Amino acid sequence: MSIVEAIRLARQIDLPRAIVWEALVDPVLVSGWLHPHEGLLEGSTPLEFREPDDPQADAQLAVASPTFGTVRVRLLRVEGGTRGESTRLEVRVSDVWGRRDDRAALWELRLDQLEDLLRGHPVDWARWPEEHGAEDAAARSEARFRPAR
Repeated sequence: MSIVEAIRLARQIDLPRAIVWEALVDPVLVSGWLHPHEGLLEGSTPLEFREPDDPQADAQLAVASPTFGTVRVRLLRVEGGTRGESTRLEVRVSDVWGRRDDRAALWELRLDQLEDLLRGHPVDWARWPEEHGAEDAAARSEARFRPAR
């Protein structure tokens, strides 16, 4: 089956770009919002990995993951915010996991979890299945009928 229409999401996070970047690339931090055993980088094919020294420049991360599909993240520095700067996070995901609305809802949940982690509240993975298992199952409903990628 071919890849379906990409999901595009954006968030404004009231933290500097460097802090948000670490939550995307540090395996311990990633386990606090994305998945306890799957990261964006581990087991993925890197497509782009750029955190410029210049804080004005955009940071970009792109991977092809067997778990999450092709994920492209762009972090843009925005003037203002409680620390003098905030970050605009843009995500584009292309995958084959179920209906677009279900996939978008699951990625919105993941971005909510990222924001919670950045506020000091990582996901309680022991409780996650009872709280969000139905959303995850809906987003992946068609995946069980596909051969492994």
